[in-house]
Amino acid sequence: MEPMSMDSDTVDLQLLLANLNTSQVIDIMDELYCGGQPNVVDGTMSTLRENNENEDRSDSLLLSGQVDTCLSKVSRGTVKHLLDFANQVSNTTKQMRRAQEQESGIVLKETITVKGGRYRIHSDVLLFPWKLTYRNIDSGFVPQGAFGKVHLAQDRETRTRMACKLIPVEQFKPADIEIQAHFQHENIAELFGAVLWDETIHLFMEAGEGGSVMEKLETCGPMREFEIIWVTKHVLKGLEFLHSKGVIHHDIKPSNIVIMSTKAALVDFGLSVQLTEDMYYPKDLRGTEIYMSPEVILCRGHSTKTDIYSMGATIIHMQTGSPPWVKRYPRTAYPSYLYIIHKQAPPLEDIAEDCSPTMRDLITASLERNPNHRSTATELLKHEALHPPPEDQPRCQSLDTALFERKRLLRKELELPENIIDSSLFMSEESDVLKRQRSLSLDLGALAGYFNIVRGPPEVENEVL
Repeated sequence: MEPMSMDSDTVDLQLLLANLNTSQVIDIMDELYCGGQPNVVDGTMSTLRENNENEDRSDSLLLSGQVDTCLSKVSRGTVKHLLDFANQVSNTTKQMRRAQEQESGIVLKETITVKGGRYRIHSDVLLFPWKLTYRNIDSGFVPQGAFGKVHLAQDRETRTRMACKLIPVEQFKPADIEIQAHFQHENIAELFGAVLWDETIHLFMEAGEGGSVMEKLETCGPMREFEIIWVTKHVLKGLEFLHSKGVIHHDIKPSNIVIMSTKAALVDFGLSVQLTEDMYYPKDLRGTEIYMSPEVILCRGHSTKTDIYSMGATIIHMQTGSPPWVKRYPRTAYPSYLYIIHKQAPPLEDIAEDCSPTMRDLITASLERNPNHRSTATELLKHEALHPPPEDQPRCQSLDTALFERKRLLRKELELPENIIDSSLFMSEESDVLKRQRSLSLDLGALAGYFNIVRGPPEVENEVL
């Protein structure tokens, strides 16, 4: 039998073990670690220990309160301070965070009252489970998105009402607030500040007291076209601004559009990116698949036009009460819609049957499969579907402006002194006839529907506070 062949590594190991002198090894270690401290050998050991000492020193100083850090208190600051705080939270160990004796954070607005470096949850600011103003629901109801729960908050001193999004600190990323902090626009929910308390990040922002479009759809069903026009115009204005800054939202959908008293605004910028070139080449899918554009699914690069496609899909959802695709391809049978979207987009068959021709044309332009031919937000804002004649669209943006317009027109028609008209909103039969003769196009039924969107019954709203 031939002896078993051995590779060179095995031979070297056997030679080392055969000639190893343990006493020599001990002598060498004694020389390297004279007195228990390593001597400098090409600077490696000393540099490593120096780095470790610096880390240990920073930990001990932080825990002893000798380092002025964003994590030591709540203070008023700038956007830069807020982003520094977010980065520090992300880079701080759980042990160090637990050593905090109080809450910490940065606030941007004077609507949040900070006293002595404190902003105590349930003391300086009250949190309420979100109760939508247009329906009676269980008091424990809290809207929940992919990355956190949302509460209604109220500063006890300024009485300012805010939305407060709660994100577990392990899931929090600076990207969650970067875009929202940097870019301010009427149709982007304004960020007021961030506070770390009890291992949870509390993001305070402008409140959409009418809830999200998704919550309205779930409770009230499909929206009427004048409501869709109102929401779409506001969202497109927000997208026009973001796209002018090279920002892709990446998650346009009903749950990320909130309704306020006089506007709709975009929220949840955790997936947003700011382009450094014309196209964005992702390493993974970004967004909610049912609203994704075909180019996002292909992962071969996309632009701001992907938000426009998602807006078109969102309009279909507002029209019908269901997202595109799901009626023809039930979720129970199709756990993923990626292949369907890739092969069959756009979902024009899902457009509501009673959709007006102009709105159908706008949706078609939004869902154009080729992004190079797809309309921009600026172009869609000029589309005739968003500018219907007065008789087809209530001329009000809120209840207050509607009442103001009603009084102004009455003053003009009846030619009475302002103080008389302002004392009462009573309308006589004669004024009703005169109003009809003058073709006063104020659809009170539609106004009542809008009233339900943004405010709800007064007795329900009062229950919140």
